[in-house]
Amino acid sequence: MKRSRLKLFKTTSLTISLIAIILIVVSIGVVAYIGVTDLSSSVTHTVNSGSAYESLNQIKADYGNLSKQYDELDKQLGTKPDIEVKSQFNTGKIKLSEVNQSITEIEGDISKGESEENINKQLDQAKEELKSARETYSQLTQSGKSSY
Repeated sequence: MKRSRLKLFKTTSLTISLIAIILIVVSIGVVAYIGVTDLSSSVTHTVNSGSAYESLNQIKADYGNLSKQYDELDKQLGTKPDIEVKSQFNTGKIKLSEVNQSITEIEGDISKGESEENINKQLDQAKEELKSARETYSQLTQSGKSSY
């Protein structure tokens, strides 16, 4: 009787130990999988935001150049330009300020981790606003040479 109890205890003890080892290995596997998934997601987000930052920096550079051109044009127009030219100039400056606002919003959204699709839409919108401001500037410089 003592031997059968001892054998039963050994078998039970061995089974419990084996189950504990299996549970530990499975737990380590789950933790490793979660860690790799999070790391992969983080790297993907970093790469996506990196390309968004590149596009944003290009827009910022274009904005800076165009803003300087508008400032130079403002000096050329003087204090009493033609009303139509001044109106068109003000329209261009408003478009330029919209670009600046878009840049600020995009920077905030990138840092918040907004979706890539949303950020790309905002980048495209900022590019269109910048294009519109650039076209207004071109119209001013082409027609304005005879006006101011």
